Order: sequence, then structure tokens, then C-alpha cells
Amino acid sequence: MGVINRRVFLSQALSSTVATLWTTSCQSQLHGTQSVLARARRTGKLRVGIANEKPYGYIDTNGALQGALVELLKAVLSPYGITQLDAHIADFNALVPSLLANRIDLVGAGMFIRPSRCGSIAFSDPISRIGGSFLVKKGNPKNLHSLGDVTRQPTVTIGTQPGVDQQQEVVQSGVSSGQIVLFSKDTEALAGLQAGRVDAIYFPALEANGLLATSGDTALERAHPFEQPKGPDGKPIYHYQAFGMRNEDTDLLAAVNHSLGSLLASGKLLSILGAFGYAESDMPPAGVTASQICSGQQPG
Repeated sequence: MGVINRRVFLSQALSSTVATLWTTSCQSQLHGTQSVLARARRTGKLRVGIANEKPYGYIDTNGALQGALVELLKAVLSPYGITQLDAHIADFNALVPSLLANRIDLVGAGMFIRPSRCGSIAFSDPISRIGGSFLVKKGNPKNLHSLGDVTRQPTVTIGTQPGVDQQQEVVQSGVSSGQIVLFSKDTEALAGLQAGRVDAIYFPALEANGLLATSGDTALERAHPFEQPKGPDGKPIYHYQAFGMRNEDTDLLAAVNHSLGSLLASGKLLSILGAFGYAESDMPPAGVTASQICSGQQPG
């Protein structure tokens, strides 16, 4: 579907659904005497969980909150008078527990919609569609271009982060547990590759790009070409980033989805994320919803 047709489609879809979303918004479970959205609109502030990882959300050397999803979230929330993000940093696999424990109100760390997560939290509609990538030593000495290449070489080791989708993909691909090294942060995985603890590290392509750019290490490179793992239907597996919220915060979810739909339809979503390396091909296809992905479908 072309860009213009896609925007027309989204505009029509928005006009038919926004009324329903806002009619039900008042049904959100109250936290104290106000819903999360009502409290945020009153104070102008929302508590957001980030994993301090580029390019998604991180604290820079001056102590300022930066990142692609930080800027996107500002654009999403500003129509509701919410202009301050109260950032809470946690390890990636601690973000959902922090959300459920009411320490944060929204996960803004580039988390992928995954059916196994959908029972615990609510996801916004997708903000991007991302594939994976290997970082390897210059020249790719082990000739690694897919997870299958790792399984075929039992002495090869691969690093990633616990709790991320890449960990699940590595396991499902048949890589033995003895070949997998888990690092608590992506930057620690990068250091592990530099030190020779692993032969490759596996992360979303944008994150891999960010690690490579930040390190400035000319002894490392992305593995090109790279073959995406495939699902049971034979389609390449891509992941859809979204914001995560508590299931009961239906008014906040409705507000976020409303803004995201408008930003995608207008082209501003790509404009915001493009400054951080996202491309048109990384934008979610028109009409793809979190509920579809939660049901296990692999959209095109």
C-alpha cells in the first residue's frame, strides 16, 4: 500500500474508532482517586521505565534523558498536556515487574510485542517493525550470517541479553545452551565481543547499529548479509516495538494509540524516529494492531 493510501486508510480508521476508545476511557481502574492518565494530565508528568540503552531511551553524559522512544513519547503525550517524563532506569527484564508493581506507568524501552507478554501487560499498537543483526569481528572470521550458522558450528559462542526476543530466537533455533552467553546489558555484550568471550552478539538491527557507532571500534562490523530467522509459516520473523502499560489503564492505552495513529498517518512518526536511524521500511504496516500480534500472527 502506498504512503498516501496508507495515510487515507489510517485517517478513516481513526475517525471510526476514536469515539469508541474515548467512550471507554473512563473505565480505567483508579490508582488512588485518579486514573494514571488523569493524574498525569493534572501533574503534567508520567513515570516511564527505560533500560538506558541507545537508541531507545538513555541518560546522556550531561544527565539528560535522550532517545528515539523518548522523543516519540513526548510527541504522543504532549496533546494531553503531559510534558515531563519521570524516567526510571532498570534492567530490561525488570521493566515489566516494575510496571506491575506500580513503580512506573509505562515501559518506554523499545520492548517487542510478544504473545507471552500480552497476558501480563497491555501493549500499544506498534511503533516500528525491526529485524535482528549480528555484530562480529572484522572480516566475520566464523562466517556467521544466520542463527543456523551458529548451530552448525558447535564451538561458536553467541551473546545476547536475558529477557529479550533475541534470546528466545537463539534457543528456538537449536543453539546449544553451552554456546549462549547472556549479558545483563547490551554494552556488556559488546565488551564481551571485543574481549573475545563470544564470536558474535545478536540484537535488534537498530541497537546493533547504535552499539557499533558508539563504540567507534573499527575492529567490529555488522554481519552482511544476515538471514532473518523464520516462523512456522516460513515468513521472516520481524518484531514490533510498542509501549507497555498495565491492563487496567485503558484510558492511557486509548490515548497513546490515538496519538500514535495520528503520527503514523501524518508521517510524523517516521520523521521523529528517522533522526535516530529508523527508515521507512522500519515503520509498521498499515492496520497492524497489538491484538493481532498478541494472537500470534506474523504480519507482513
